Amino acid sequence: MSKSFSRLIGLIVIFATLAAAGCSAAGSLQVENLRCEYRTDPVGIDAAQPRLSWVLVPSDPSRRALKQSAYRILASSTLSALEADRGDLWDSGKVASDRQNQVEYAGSALESARECFWKVQVWDQDGRPSAWSPAARWTMGLLKAEEWQARWIGHDAATGAPDPKAMLPAAYLRKSFPLD
Repeated sequence: MSKSFSRLIGLIVIFATLAAAGCSAAGSLQVENLRCEYRTDPVGIDAAQPRLSWVLVPSDPSRRALKQSAYRILASSTLSALEADRGDLWDSGKVASDRQNQVEYAGSALESARECFWKVQVWDQDGRPSAWSPAARWTMGLLKAEEWQARWIGHDAATGAPDPKAMLPAAYLRKSFPLD
């Protein structure tokens, strides 16, 4: 057997051993199930600083004692910016923390009806980064009372005519009926 062939076999054995030990370039954790205010891709969030959460899954299910040592959150106004790893709304930077539940958004002030796209990357206990999570999103609701343009259905108790400004809340869509 030639020396070069023996070296090749030796390298294959070393790489196979490292791979079996879970030493992958992508780290030992994957980020899944991104949620904003306890919901997946919610519409109408009314919190000025929504709380973000995610779930960690081992890349290798046989590995034990894995934990998150840091995270990074990117939030963007467009999906294309997020896919280019640009957090134009918020880039948390690498935050040394094992926290993965109810992390408050701390980026630019969010306006009503804004759509936000976000993703997370974590580092494991050995400092190896995960791949980025799949993109998630949330949409802000109406944050100021004057932004509501609703006209409520009801009647004016004095005239019987529809008049949304003169109605009592109890008059909305209500009818009395007997039960036998």
